[in-house]
Amino acid sequence: MAFKLTSAALLAAIIGAGVAAPVVAAPSMTKIDIAAFDPDKDGTIDAKEVETAATAAFAKLEKDKDGTLDAKELEGRLTAADLKKADPDGDGTLDQKEYVALALGLFKAADPDNDGTIDAKELMSPAGSALVQVIR
Repeated sequence: MAFKLTSAALLAAIIGAGVAAPVVAAPSMTKIDIAAFDPDKDGTIDAKEVETAATAAFAKLEKDKDGTLDAKELEGRLTAADLKKADPDGDGTLDQKEYVALALGLFKAADPDNDGTIDAKELMSPAGSALVQVIR
């Protein structure tokens, strides 16, 4: 967000000064996100890559080493309602298996053509954005 605000402020200053503003495209976060989770560099994310990324994200977030993620460790990645839905045993936490299952469910939701991969366009969908939030 800071980049967008800075760019907007710069653009306003340029326009306010009567200088023609160059058109500059912001870097595509979708391409960055795909590259971050696409070790085979095919330009898509598949279920195995999502599982690997979710496992790594779980390990990174699991700070107290009790084998689960609570709302605090999730750092706002899920709403309370989403945490409740993703918590089949109702203990208020997600273990690694539950967290990976959540990510794979989001993967399926972000793959409406059911081809087993998510491309840049699919990653920009609400389900794709939710997936990135969980696996980053």
